[in-house]
Amino acid sequence: MPSNLQEWLARISRIHPRDIDLGLERTQRIAEAMSLSKLPKVVTVAGTNGKGSVVSVMESLLCNAGVQVGSYTSPHLHRFNERIRLQGFPCDDDLICEAFSRIDAMRREVSLSYFEFATLAALWIFKRKRVSIALLEVGLGGRLDAVNILDPDVSVITSIGLDHQDWLGDSREEIGLEKAGILRKGGIFVCGDPDPPLSVIRKAKELSCISFYQGQEFGLETNAQSEGIKWYGVAPDSRGMCASFPATTAVLPVNVSTALQALASAGTDVDLAATATILAFTKPPGRQELTEDRQTGVPVMLDVAHNPDSIDALVFAVQRFVQPDPALKHNQGTVRLVIAVMADKDIETMLASLVSIADIWYIAQVEDARCLPAIKLGLRLKNIDPSATMRCFDGVAEAYQTACEEALAGAEEGAEAKEGLVVVAGSFHTVSAARMLTKG
Repeated sequence: MPSNLQEWLARISRIHPRDIDLGLERTQRIAEAMSLSKLPKVVTVAGTNGKGSVVSVMESLLCNAGVQVGSYTSPHLHRFNERIRLQGFPCDDDLICEAFSRIDAMRREVSLSYFEFATLAALWIFKRKRVSIALLEVGLGGRLDAVNILDPDVSVITSIGLDHQDWLGDSREEIGLEKAGILRKGGIFVCGDPDPPLSVIRKAKELSCISFYQGQEFGLETNAQSEGIKWYGVAPDSRGMCASFPATTAVLPVNVSTALQALASAGTDVDLAATATILAFTKPPGRQELTEDRQTGVPVMLDVAHNPDSIDALVFAVQRFVQPDPALKHNQGTVRLVIAVMADKDIETMLASLVSIADIWYIAQVEDARCLPAIKLGLRLKNIDPSATMRCFDGVAEAYQTACEEALAGAEEGAEAKEGLVVVAGSFHTVSAARMLTKG
């Protein structure tokens, strides 16, 4: 038997023949055998982008209110422990090992995937620690994702875009229907996408869900006088609610709005008026995360963006950061982009968006069989922008360090590098490799 977490992770990655094997039957059997099919309160979050940020906002507000909360997200940046959190803190190795051991003993001949093992471990830990509310992020899709074995008290769908088409479908309508699989008959549904596919709306009506849509029952209003944003929403008793938070936060306002309505709909004892104070400290790692390089001190933005919609959001954030605006205390500067991507992504669309911000490209690759080799990514970039200034590297760390060193050299020559930016994006693997070298 494995004696530590690393050995357990190696074991569970070998047991099942396929990394991705959608379906509920295997997980359901073990969950029922271990009495894990019910928790006091569950909020399940699906969507293409924004799931992790929505969970982070809910988690922060619940922790601040003293509510016992467990959060399950994926993937992780540095350590597996990040996936299973209690009161915002990653679970320790021993607790996760105990969970794996109990699941392994119970499963017998049932073959579980890595993600199914992780999901069951999270549920076992949340039950053992008696959390009052569990926040569960869907790994892929929704209908057949392992977290969908539990009936949520609130089902949340964030933005819906094109990603994982091989598994979910080739259109927003098809993908939306898969994600709507987390809805329950007569259940509460919070839709964070301001323009949801008709398939989602129809499914919610078919199931007679109590539905709340972004821009309708809840949403945002800008406040020019206070330079802040006002959120409006609906309480469980149908009363109107409101809260305010700064216009500039580490979480996209649309995701803050979704998180607030989800908490309101869940009937939690959270003082939403405290949002502005709490959000100042809510900074999901690797999501438009502003930090500095540890060696050179140059500014760095880390973003796990890996599909067209999330790349578009990153482009907007970078433009806002480097645009000539005295209020933001930044001026136009050189944007150095460090990027490595998986080959199964919509690479051309992503590159076409990124060319609007990238002055110099540092193209890399990661140690993952799915990663597109740097040379091939460079060739695709040249097809889109023949004049692009770029270099290819064998690894992210080398590409990142070169970008930072050249940014510092430019500053010493009077280019004021600290008014520019090094951006790292393309995948969780890319950000993980670079983030270890920052002050974050």
